[in-house]
Amino acid sequence: MERIINALKELHEINTAYSLPVEPIDKLLLEVDTARVCTPIIGKFSSGKSALLNTLLGYSRKILKEDITPETAVPTEIVYSSDEDRVWIVKNDGGQEQISVEDFRQLEVDANTVYCTRLSLKNHFLEEIPEVMLVDMPGFESGYEVHNRAIDAYLPLSLAYIIAVPADDMIIRSSVGNILKELCLHDMPLCVVITKYDKRNDDFEDTFLAMKESLKRFIGDHKVTYCITSSYIGDADELKEFLRRIQESSQEILARKFRTSVLSVADGTEKYLTATLKGSEMSESELDEQEERLGKQMDALNTRFSKEKKDFDLQISDCVEEIKSDIQIALEKEEPSLVAMAMNNQNLNERINLVVRNAVTVSIKKRFIPKVDRYLKRVENCINSETIGDVQVCFYFNSEAAGKGMVSATAAAVGAILGGGPVIGGIIAGVILLVAKIKGDKKREEMKSQIRTKLHSEVYPQVLREVGQGIQIAIEKQLQMINTSIEDEIKAQRDSLEKALEDIREKMADEKEKRENLGIDIRADLERIQVIRSSIGLAP
Repeated sequence: MERIINALKELHEINTAYSLPVEPIDKLLLEVDTARVCTPIIGKFSSGKSALLNTLLGYSRKILKEDITPETAVPTEIVYSSDEDRVWIVKNDGGQEQISVEDFRQLEVDANTVYCTRLSLKNHFLEEIPEVMLVDMPGFESGYEVHNRAIDAYLPLSLAYIIAVPADDMIIRSSVGNILKELCLHDMPLCVVITKYDKRNDDFEDTFLAMKESLKRFIGDHKVTYCITSSYIGDADELKEFLRRIQESSQEILARKFRTSVLSVADGTEKYLTATLKGSEMSESELDEQEERLGKQMDALNTRFSKEKKDFDLQISDCVEEIKSDIQIALEKEEPSLVAMAMNNQNLNERINLVVRNAVTVSIKKRFIPKVDRYLKRVENCINSETIGDVQVCFYFNSEAAGKGMVSATAAAVGAILGGGPVIGGIIAGVILLVAKIKGDKKREEMKSQIRTKLHSEVYPQVLREVGQGIQIAIEKQLQMINTSIEDEIKAQRDSLEKALEDIREKMADEKEKRENLGIDIRADLERIQVIRSSIGLAP
């Protein structure tokens, strides 16, 4: 990250010298300065999450309340500050309010209006992990809306999830198990922290082994790190070591995130300098020809890119139908559980939500992300094969981040539809009403048959209709973001080349000595850019 920052500062200096835009560099420097690797801590209520964080922070007075209720539970983000302690309340409408740490200790928030709280603390242990953001998540008994938020808001930023399991209750309930299952679909590293070790039973070792076996129902053979802690005696050494390892990895992870953006800025600056150097050796008539050729080449490039976009857009509808088919299969596979829940008058919303989200995640990764990868490679080949104004054009895009964003955004859209859709909720309520009406009048197998008929005739079709629309909208929105970034990249390169030619025209009347000095300066700065590329590990 230090090399990333130095590269951006040097590019800022070069761009300033040639009156090139520096706003994108300033924006990147701000993002780099505030970037953190997110590590949420999840678990059921009273699992010891807040007490665990209080132990990690080591304050003589607890900073996080440990007796919150579902109605007052919101995520609490915690990062290191080299300055004074600060606390912000972030509202659902985007507004923020700053309060003191002392007021935060007494704070009770309304989860309906507050999105999260953010703590920036000058703390000894946080100083050891400055690039890590810890997040105290609400307990999952507060409903699947919190489940969705934990995945959708924090997954794209996270390096690992920490799961708190109390030593006196090491039963993995479905509320936590289901989120573990979904995290495994995203290949997310997991750390299970046994809290309240001082309250362990005499048969702790046997119970611990049984818990590990129980986890396999949800995560299979997914690798898990285990830590044992006790807030009562202030012992969290194993977890601290785990977080230190995250800190060690964070530099490369964050650098990988920003490397593509730095290369894009460097590329634009390099194109300008190369074009200026070549243009400084041209006559005015040659510059006219160069400008005309530049316009034609850019038009041809945009035409090819537009064709690639249209070709790919034609694949979206077919892919959405394939994803809906996967959802149908997943729902039918879960049908025995849904029928049993309906017969017991249990709400089906949460189970259907989880089944559909998981099916969407798996299906998009299997069916759509490979298509996106191929599309980006075609666009990359289309752009990189072009020489515009005698300057080779390059295109950089982080396809891994794009794919991860698309999966998360689509799952979030599906969760919003299933969580807040009155039509689907009404149909599912109708299933429960059906059970109440026929209970006692029908034999058990007849009841099951009626419920299955209701699921197939009303619930599944409506879920697929609404979810299908949501998936298509989410995918199209993500693709629009990708295409916009590609268009911005093409425009930025065109702007650099056009500015180079304009600047050359202004310097045409300069004395020969000044023009020669300009060439010397440009060659020196081109060498600096090659050093920048090498410093972040991607020399051509």
